[in-house]
Amino acid sequence: MNDSYTLHISGAPPDFFDKVHALLARLPAGALTTGDTPTVETAAELFDRVTPDARHLIRLAVEGDGRALGADFRAQRGEGRLNGATTSLTRAVKSLTEKGRWPASVPGVLTSTKAGPEGYRKTHAFTMPPALVPVFRTALQRHNKPPAGDPQAIVGHLAELLEDLVGMTHEGAREFAQDFLERHAGDLAVWVVHRMAQSPPDPLLDPPPATEG
Repeated sequence: MNDSYTLHISGAPPDFFDKVHALLARLPAGALTTGDTPTVETAAELFDRVTPDARHLIRLAVEGDGRALGADFRAQRGEGRLNGATTSLTRAVKSLTEKGRWPASVPGVLTSTKAGPEGYRKTHAFTMPPALVPVFRTALQRHNKPPAGDPQAIVGHLAELLEDLVGMTHEGAREFAQDFLERHAGDLAVWVVHRMAQSPPDPLLDPPPATEG
């Protein structure tokens, strides 16, 4: 007997999806098998590939234990940016799936609950499968606090993007990436210092210090 089901729902009020999400959160960890769950390394690779808006959407979902409200994203990133974020996620998943690094049985990272009370055509929320939440939580921790490693790693990441998005050859992409980083190393160092100074602490990765007493 097959105990897997597919539901096609339309016209449901937003609170219906809230209740469904609460139910999904109660599913056991084995709701997705080990083979269906991407590795932390793959999740981190996907996070590196997507746009800043898409990264923010993933963070919201992780912070919300698998749920990201569209209204929160729009308030923090601006109107009209959700479509670009979801498009970036879709392309990254497709690329990793084609390369055999993302399980084909997991078609996406986030699922839209469609229009909500915020207005016509405005997504109410996104849900992340429960089994993916701890995977991405660990991936985000590694992303923001990377261990000491090969300084050439950024060349590899940039080269992969050039191969996927521009269609450059592997050798040409690496040569271009190496030249670009060497030429702009000073500007990038200044940007990193400025970015670190402007960024608020991440509640996921930088919890407040424990108080005595």
